[in-house]
Amino acid sequence: MSHVTTAQAAARLGVTQVAIRKLIRTGQLVSVGVVGRTILLDAASVEQLARVGTRHGRPWSEENAWAALLLLSGATSVDWVDSHQLSRLRRKLSTMEPSELPILARQRAIVHRHRGTADVVRQLRDHVLATGATAMAEDNIAERFGLTGGAGTVDGYVISGEADALKEAYGLIEDREGNVMIREVATSQAFTDGVPLAAIALDLLESPATRERTAGQHVLGELFRGR
Repeated sequence: MSHVTTAQAAARLGVTQVAIRKLIRTGQLVSVGVVGRTILLDAASVEQLARVGTRHGRPWSEENAWAALLLLSGATSVDWVDSHQLSRLRRKLSTMEPSELPILARQRAIVHRHRGTADVVRQLRDHVLATGATAMAEDNIAERFGLTGGAGTVDGYVISGEADALKEAYGLIEDREGNVMIREVATSQAFTDGVPLAAIALDLLESPATRERTAGQHVLGELFRGR
């Protein structure tokens, strides 16, 4: 089923329909149309939210999300965040549970989901900073997560403005369940040394594959314990 009603989504997430409407307004759920008085939601967006949870909490800004992910990955400083905010992020990371991270860092990127041919997927891998399962093409990362590179898909980061250019250049078709995920960010400074390890782990939590989600949870747990 590709579409669900607000009532079905509320039952799946264990919240009220009022809460569902708020999740739609904040972009955490995707509305695909209205039939009569019934709002239809993209089922994939409901399942993704079911995996990461609906815990309340004001999300970090994109800049603070990337600062936190760098700190969690072992960075000792972040140039674009002042010392006061950096101290606040360090304190938060030292007391929070790993399960809070997907909620607080949900504004780290604008996600575009498309479908492309196998040939297009191979070419796109040269135009993005690999994350999630795509990052497993690097042997050292694959070893850390205990995974192998995901075949037939691409998941990666680009700088703001590049997502539309790639869509047009490669004839990508918008598809919420597609095999191409492009994550658009403005905070380019966060990628000086590639995608932070914590971000790769966090992105794996959005995978429909249980093994990949488990690997992401495991590495995030290790990173938090190492704080």
